[in-house]
Amino acid sequence: MNPFRHGCAVDGEFFCPRPELERQLRSFAESGQNVVVHGERRMGKTSLIRHAIGGMKKMRMLYVDLYCIQTLSDFCRRVMNGISEANESMSFIKKAMSFVHQLRPSLSFDVNTGAPQISVDVRAANSPDSLGAVMGMIRRLAKDERICVVFDEFQDILDIDRSDVVLAEMRSTIQFQPDTPYFFSGSVRNDMMRIFDDSQSPFFKSAATFTVGPIGSSEFERFIAARFRKGDRKVGAEAVRMLIGYADSVTGDVQELCEAIWDTTEPGSEVTAKDIPRALDCVFAREGEAFGESVRQMTPLQVSVLRAFSALDTSSIFSEEFMQRVGTTSTGALRTAINRLVAKRIIYRFGGKYRFANPFFKAWLVEKM
Repeated sequence: MNPFRHGCAVDGEFFCPRPELERQLRSFAESGQNVVVHGERRMGKTSLIRHAIGGMKKMRMLYVDLYCIQTLSDFCRRVMNGISEANESMSFIKKAMSFVHQLRPSLSFDVNTGAPQISVDVRAANSPDSLGAVMGMIRRLAKDERICVVFDEFQDILDIDRSDVVLAEMRSTIQFQPDTPYFFSGSVRNDMMRIFDDSQSPFFKSAATFTVGPIGSSEFERFIAARFRKGDRKVGAEAVRMLIGYADSVTGDVQELCEAIWDTTEPGSEVTAKDIPRALDCVFAREGEAFGESVRQMTPLQVSVLRAFSALDTSSIFSEEFMQRVGTTSTGALRTAINRLVAKRIIYRFGGKYRFANPFFKAWLVEKM
């Protein structure tokens, strides 16, 4: 079995421990502190939160994934899914369902796992009162036992119609639950700042800020070497540092590259820097079609910007060297192209520089374009 996993939340032996971050998150939860968890895509935010909070004995975690949410009924359905995951006790589930009877919830069981599932009537869940009913349910459940509510990819709630009203309704309930911690995790920094840092937002300065960055190099190097040993491979420190660099220290991308290296090497072999290009080809074979489609939807200037980003310092985008590399004399056109790439979530600004959201896209551009 491949000892590396990516693209999903991990736990157990697949999770790289981050003891100090875990301690801080548990401390926030125990004190009832609401928290905004910032971090770029695939940095391991979800795994970290689920591992830290899910492992607390006196705290139940209500995890709600809001990725690509579009309607109130989506929100209601996902909260109810979180309820059934948080506690499979029939008494707990039926109590939760009774608190939202106006949504006409129904209980079923997964045919493969037997796990309970709760569905709601879409028309009822899209009514203006549905959000208040669901948030009220959480408040009432929290009176009987301690609950930490985790809203993952929280920035996507902005895609709901009249999201300002939705946020105001949520905030009006949350602010009167001082003992119930709410964790708001998001990977689109600009949207999360719009919710929590804009003085016009109902959630303005309503939660502590917590940032999840790359795993410390020494800890991550030891973890990767141990996982390769688990998979009957040896790996030197230089090769580990190089593959972490190829993946821009992004936790999930490092694991993906390690998975590809394991797939393209033999049991008992020693992994070296020479194995990385073949592993990257494996990644390109999986994702190259999507990369190509992204390029086809860009303007020539946007493609030139990405090529320049892959080769030059992105902190000086209006320098003569950068403008020449891109092939434009218009700072306005360059700014527009960059803003469109940010809006498409292909690049993002961090620490005064622009970075690729997917470092393998950057590597693909260097090799193929």
